[in-house]
Amino acid sequence: MKLTPLLITAFAVLGLAAQAPAQTLCPDGSYVGKGPCQLCPDGSYISGTGSCTLTPGGSYVPATPDGPSLTPEGSYVPGGIGMTLCPDGSYVAGSICRLAPDGSYVGAE
Repeated sequence: MKLTPLLITAFAVLGLAAQAPAQTLCPDGSYVGKGPCQLCPDGSYISGTGSCTLTPGGSYVPATPDGPSLTPEGSYVPGGIGMTLCPDGSYVAGSICRLAPDGSYVGAE
């Protein structure tokens, strides 16, 4: 079987999709990069099993020893794990932006 450029592209896309970790859908319809979804006092969800930390901006992020970090756009991410600028101009915690099914980005390390 001769591999055409279209077949090569299809195999590459399928290979990437199989390797990409899935995001977790939370009960409110939002996505987190790593499950399970943790419910915070304001009804929002964060990633993981730890506790929620209230940011100075009024949102919640997963608790880290370094506390929340302010992004250049004015949002907050968990501190101590770095942040990455995503294609839509938002920032996520970690080193990788992963596109969620709803069009938002979630972070991954």
